Amino acid sequence: MRRPLAGLILLSIVAAALAVGSVRLDSATSDEPAYIAAGMIKLLHGRLDFFRDQPPLMNSISALPLVLSGYEMRPAWRVGGNHWAYGQRLLYLSGYDGERMLFLARMPTIALFIALGWVVYLFVAHHSGSRGWGVFAFALTIFCPTVMAHGRLATVDLAVTFFCFTAAALFVRLIEAPSALVAIGVGVATGAAVMSKTSANVLGPYFVLLLVIAVIGKKVTDRRRVLLMTVLAAAVAAGFIIVLVLSEGSDRYIADNFPDTPRLLVPFAEYLENIRAIRSWYTRGAALPQFLFGQFSRTSWWYYYPAAFLVKATIPAILLVTIAIGVMIRDRRVPFGGVAALLFVALFAGAAAAGELALGIRYVLPIFPFLYAWVAIVIARVPRLAVVAVVLVIWHGAENLRAYPSYISYFNQFIGSHRNADRYLIDSNLDWGQDLRRLDGWAREKNVQEIVLHYFGGGAPGVDLRVRVIGGYGAGGRPLPKGSWFALSRHFYRVSFEPSVSRETYDDYLKRSGARYVTTVGGSINIYRVD
Repeated sequence: MRRPLAGLILLSIVAAALAVGSVRLDSATSDEPAYIAAGMIKLLHGRLDFFRDQPPLMNSISALPLVLSGYEMRPAWRVGGNHWAYGQRLLYLSGYDGERMLFLARMPTIALFIALGWVVYLFVAHHSGSRGWGVFAFALTIFCPTVMAHGRLATVDLAVTFFCFTAAALFVRLIEAPSALVAIGVGVATGAAVMSKTSANVLGPYFVLLLVIAVIGKKVTDRRRVLLMTVLAAAVAAGFIIVLVLSEGSDRYIADNFPDTPRLLVPFAEYLENIRAIRSWYTRGAALPQFLFGQFSRTSWWYYYPAAFLVKATIPAILLVTIAIGVMIRDRRVPFGGVAALLFVALFAGAAAAGELALGIRYVLPIFPFLYAWVAIVIARVPRLAVVAVVLVIWHGAENLRAYPSYISYFNQFIGSHRNADRYLIDSNLDWGQDLRRLDGWAREKNVQEIVLHYFGGGAPGVDLRVRVIGGYGAGGRPLPKGSWFALSRHFYRVSFEPSVSRETYDDYLKRSGARYVTTVGGSINIYRVD
């Protein structure tokens, strides 16, 4: 036991160091200011209707270090009804140190990120019968560039991933050995998942299908009554957590929003409001065209997430998935834990394919630990593959180091040069605004005094940049002046190729201005020079 434990501790320290070290220079991504503001408004003023598209739990957890540190927020919480604008005002116009606030708000996510690796380890070690394979799954999960990218941000994607996996792992344990303590754990994790992101509602049908499979596969025999009682206890515990979180609303908020609803029913009314908000947003697609492999769409593609996985996952991880598929086809005998992991992947991926949103692989982040756990459990059945698996997971870890510190913009070698990345995917897959402070570092290193900037993200050029930003230039407008520097977010660059968005592509604009490409800062901001 000592060797795996020591290895896990060492890997955890390395992963935490990589996460903290890389995120210290990440500017605010597009969603973070609004999420942090939402959490503070909910904690300090009990306003659950601010940014109702997101359930309140993880936003509140992210904001908790700020509240405990003494940061305050004015009760006048509306800024033209725009939560993005209020988030910007909180971080950059309140007089507080926005960089420190952002760092503190990211710490709870990093803690959950490391905890996710440990839960994956325990699950795989149990179902593979080997602590070594548990460490293997831990490394696959924690050193996945995509998981680490979102395991450092004050957003909700890692939280729902952690709580979903924990709930599923405990539910499998509940089927194997029903107990009141495990049932409570299932309920708490499920409630926390649902209160972190609405996509976690997939856990309901997942649990039902898993129970059916367990009954058909005779995993449940003489314990059916006990199992039924503990499942009901888990449902009650989940309901209690949901009600507890949604009872966060202040008296004034309840009076304004649910004046005719009995107090005991307010959490349920609030939950329905959240479901309505996210359903509308999820089914109507994005406001701007979505992009995949050179195509734009106002809706989506059913194959968006598999295609994104093929260029965003590491090549060794893809090879391991391929090997596991081959083993499963040949053997057809997969331990129940592997079946449970694969079922979640299929169900969550199916729900994502049926939706109209294609804004980033982060929307299916919960799939990653389940997929990696399944890979480990399946390959563990073929001992002669152990050496190959170890070599591949070392390669996987090396890809993580190669990506440092730009985890958000990581793509594997299938795309060729990283210069091609925006031809495949944009938005949070590549450019979420994370490199504004790195642009400042580059400008100071090159002694650049002023720059034309077209920036996409949640950072504030007036705060994160110490160089003078020149306005009044852009695609469809005046050409860039002679002798100027031009910094362009790759998201904006690629979106300009959609005629409904831009009158002129940035390629044409750069050519018209006589600008030449110089470098890319942090993977997401292109630099040009007009000689």
